[in-house]
Amino acid sequence: MSFTQWLSDKSKIILFDGAMGTQLMQYDLEPGKAPDLLNIENPEIVKKVLASYYNSGADMVQTCTFSSNFINLKNQNLDNLLQEINSAALSNIKAIKPSNGKLIVGDVGPSGEFRPPVGNATGDKWNQGFRKQVEILDKGVDLWHIETMSDLQEMSAAIDAIKNVSEKPIISSMTYRKTKTRGFYTIMGDSLESCITKLEEKNVDVIGANCTLGSDQMIDLAKELIELTDKPVSVKPNAGQPRLEGGNTVYNQTPNEFVNDIEQMIDLGAKIVGGCCGTTPTHIRKIRTLIDNR
Repeated sequence: MSFTQWLSDKSKIILFDGAMGTQLMQYDLEPGKAPDLLNIENPEIVKKVLASYYNSGADMVQTCTFSSNFINLKNQNLDNLLQEINSAALSNIKAIKPSNGKLIVGDVGPSGEFRPPVGNATGDKWNQGFRKQVEILDKGVDLWHIETMSDLQEMSAAIDAIKNVSEKPIISSMTYRKTKTRGFYTIMGDSLESCITKLEEKNVDVIGANCTLGSDQMIDLAKELIELTDKPVSVKPNAGQPRLEGGNTVYNQTPNEFVNDIEQMIDLGAKIVGGCCGTTPTHIRKIRTLIDNR
């Protein structure tokens, strides 16, 4: 079945993957080094992480291209590797994807560049930067996941860049913080309500949230999100809040606690569930069992 058919199947809960970056860190990834470089420098590690999610029961897994848009790479003096990194990412995931109806998701992350007065980004600059990446990935993915966006204008630019190149479905996922008095907002001041309104105008296929929030806080966000839109909803929370331990970032929430929270979000009406920072193949395997036993 296609992703669109999955969305129209009311009985289908779609299982996404878990974290990529925090999994790659287990392989002594050099601090500050772009994880996506491993697509060309050590592809077997990337393949191992990707395969672990498919093997754990994920219906779809995304390419290791979170930081491989043109602007991000240029700011790291890696823009000359744009074609090579994104092409290698496609080859890596194609090499390990099972043939039993699993899907490949094109991962598009933020550019890392902000609007004035903080930075020099503009809508056109974002659009062109994302488009360069999308043109490479489009030939090999089944759908798109624009994720961890904290600026609604940047999200809009990414959506436009994809729609200029591709006709494949789009999951648009912002990242929010919970304020003490006003509810959920991005760090750029976009409210949950304003984000949903804009994303509905852009006619994306799925509206989602990922990262920043642990699964317990994501329950409250999911409830509001589902009440505010008729679009399918995707949730990929972190495995609790990170803390430093011996110079390493660790997430202490247990997989069982995480899955219990995911179950509540499914009960609320979430269509797509998975994990972000700190989640592992164990989390995904336990969610698979949960879904299969419902």
